[in-house]
Amino acid sequence: MKNTTIIILTIIFSLIEHGCTQCGTEKFQCKNGDCIKSELLCDGSADCKDKSDETVAECTKPEIICQRLAFRCSYGACIDGDKTCNGEQDCIDNSDETLPTCRSISFNTSSFDSCGKNQFKCDDGQCIAENGLCDGKIDCIDNSDETIFKCNSIICPQYLFRCTYGACIDGNLKCNGVINCADGSDEDPKICRSTTEKSTTTRPIIRPTIRPTIRPSTSSPTTPGFTFCTVPPKPKNGYWKLDPSYWPNGEDKICDNCDVPQGTKLAPGQELIYGCNSGYKLTSSASVFCNSQGQWINIPKCKEIRCKGLISSSRSVECMYNGEYVSCSDVVPGTTAKLRCRDGYHIEKGSTLFDVRCNETGGWFPEPIQCVPACGIQPLNLVPAIVNGTRPDVFEFPWHVSLYREMNSTTPKQFICGATIIHERLLVTAAHCVFDESGTTPKVHDASKFYIAAGNIFRDYDSPLHEVTVVQKAQVKRIYYICEYNGYKGNYADDIAVLEIKDTFNFSSILLPVCLDDNEWISLHAGLYGKVAGFGRTAFGVSSLIIQKLEVPFIPFQQCKILSNNYDTQHFITTDKFCAGYTNGSAVCEGDSGGGLVFNNNGLWYLKGIVSVGLGTKQEGGNLVCDNYAYSLYTKVSTHISWIRNIIFKIDQPSLLNRCPS
Repeated sequence: MKNTTIIILTIIFSLIEHGCTQCGTEKFQCKNGDCIKSELLCDGSADCKDKSDETVAECTKPEIICQRLAFRCSYGACIDGDKTCNGEQDCIDNSDETLPTCRSISFNTSSFDSCGKNQFKCDDGQCIAENGLCDGKIDCIDNSDETIFKCNSIICPQYLFRCTYGACIDGNLKCNGVINCADGSDEDPKICRSTTEKSTTTRPIIRPTIRPTIRPSTSSPTTPGFTFCTVPPKPKNGYWKLDPSYWPNGEDKICDNCDVPQGTKLAPGQELIYGCNSGYKLTSSASVFCNSQGQWINIPKCKEIRCKGLISSSRSVECMYNGEYVSCSDVVPGTTAKLRCRDGYHIEKGSTLFDVRCNETGGWFPEPIQCVPACGIQPLNLVPAIVNGTRPDVFEFPWHVSLYREMNSTTPKQFICGATIIHERLLVTAAHCVFDESGTTPKVHDASKFYIAAGNIFRDYDSPLHEVTVVQKAQVKRIYYICEYNGYKGNYADDIAVLEIKDTFNFSSILLPVCLDDNEWISLHAGLYGKVAGFGRTAFGVSSLIIQKLEVPFIPFQQCKILSNNYDTQHFITTDKFCAGYTNGSAVCEGDSGGGLVFNNNGLWYLKGIVSVGLGTKQEGGNLVCDNYAYSLYTKVSTHISWIRNIIFKIDQPSLLNRCPS
């Protein structure tokens, strides 16, 4: 009988321990009294309204055993192992998406900038106030500010309560019937069992969470005790008020000013709420806490509200304030602006309104128009003017660029190749133009040794004949190329490179990018003619000092292959090449390499090929020598269009682009 009684009591206590007394053995009783199915306990998602089914206290019990292929969340719950790093929050604390392995699977697409001083950087790149780390309240979108990995080494002062995963909260918030730790451990029945039960009709007093004041450290624990904070001077063009929760009578109340005199001593954990006068805004969080060392954390300043300037290389602006024209570089609220796209640009699809206003919060309304470069437009009324080529007007190839290499600081920059503008900061050329192929393995040259000139009729970089109002020059910043490129030994497959310049082009009607044929508007076929520009070798065997153009027909594959047999160069006809040109002595030659072969479609010119090699090409001493009586091979841009678009898309985040192994 005695043994039976003991067994019954053991079962009763076990049921109480697991919240099963009122809900039955097949269900779990939430802390608020609700009942949920037992299989929903510690499954990664909160099924109890008070989230008490997903806490460290429940999910770290010995009975919670994850299956072999499951993933265990930081607080103990079990989820499907395939759900880690899938871009979705499956653990309630998001620990399935904050693993180190997740960072190598996907890159951060958020627009958060680098975090400033006194800020904490969440795993996804978001910036929050430093005092928001490990304070019991989740501030990071990915929950990474409240995990055991970040908080387990924090030392909480004596008057604060330490959550199971390490965060520090106000000691008065423990067992108050409200979850204040992110994992709910402040309401763990084990520590709250001795606390007097509150009536369900009594509204609990909820005080703001006190932020932790001691960060993770390898130093020895702080000696218990604290120093009072002295109330600081009010900010210039602003004010502060004592948080109503800390008003001296000890009760929550709403007050009109909650003001205390400067120099007053306040205890750690108390909070000042900062604000600014009309026309100003805070530079950081409005909440400022007194820490245990007697210091106010992250005091903000009041900054005059201004709207960002709208002038750019693609857009011109006129601004007015109170009926008078004013500068558009940094404007005050109430200023109106009239926008228009500069020559060589047009309004991006979806933008319609040209007039905008600077509002009281420092933003423009409505959203200002966005101007994007026009492409492939050839100016009208051209004057008619490469071996046996003709001289084009400067406006006929507004996308053509000359590429130069600086051999040393004492000699003029040497003309190397042609290139084609595809973006404000990007050009396309041939890979062999930027590679050193004199050794056993091709190696890319130093990008900083290359320079470009756009809008030039004359070949030489420093020619005194350049039209200074037209020609634009820049230094190359980066070179992007396909890792498998292997030059002559690789039959010049993947003979394409993208150059990024340090300064952006200022586009106009005589300088603009070519169009990229993403949608294959132009189908290459026999009888279709394109044109190419360059400073290649003339019929007299020397490089032309003045730009030349050549119109060439597309040559079908079989016809190209037959001629290649005469030169034993059929191996150069790789899958990313096509043939164009003549066999009558009019051909692209040395110096024309890298130039763009363009074709017209409904008035717009599209880049379809990059001058690569001629079928009569020979390599002599590391240099290519062409036969101007043979067809030329062009790198097919459509084969590499996705690669090019990827570079354009990530140009402002170069670290996200794949780099070739050195």
